[in-house]
Amino acid sequence: MRLGEQLRLRKRQVDFLRNMVTPTETKNGKDRDIPLNVEVRAALVELCQNKSSDDFVFTSPKTDGRLKEVKKGFKTALRIAGIEGLRWHDLRATFGTRLGEAGYDAFTIAQLMGHSDIRMTARYVRGTERNKRAAVEAVRLDFQVSRHNGVTKEEQPPKLVAVNN
Repeated sequence: MRLGEQLRLRKRQVDFLRNMVTPTETKNGKDRDIPLNVEVRAALVELCQNKSSDDFVFTSPKTDGRLKEVKKGFKTALRIAGIEGLRWHDLRATFGTRLGEAGYDAFTIAQLMGHSDIRMTARYVRGTERNKRAAVEAVRLDFQVSRHNGVTKEEQPPKLVAVNN
C-alpha cells in the first residue's frame, strides 16, 4: 500500500474474516482488495484492538488522531537498524520487485500494488535466471503434464465410457 493509503486506513477497511484490507482513497480512485499474510494480519489484529470501525488503524499516541506522517519514527528505525539511504517508498518498490523475482505475473503485481496501467508494473518484473530456466523446462515435450491449455477453447470434462470385458 502507498503511505497515504496506510495512514488513512480505518478499522472497517480491515476484514479479518476474509483476511483482506481494502484501501478506498487510492491514487487511481479505485478500491482494491489486498490479501493479508500471517505477519501483517497479526500486526493489524493488535493495532485494531479496542477500536471502533470508524477509528484509524494508525493513530498518534500524542493526539489519538490519525498519524499524518512517519518521518521521525522511520528515520529513528533506520538509524537503530544501521540502514542509510532508504526512503519509505523504497519499501513498496521492494515489495513489487520481490514479487517479480518470485515469478508472479505482472497482472497480479499490478493488482496488489494498485497500478491501473500494466506498464507501471513492468519495471518490477524482470526475468530471473531461475524463472527463465523453469519456463523453458515447463514446455518440454516429456514434462509430466502434457496438455494444451488454450485460451479460447474451454477444457472439456472427460467423457465416461463403459467397457465390457
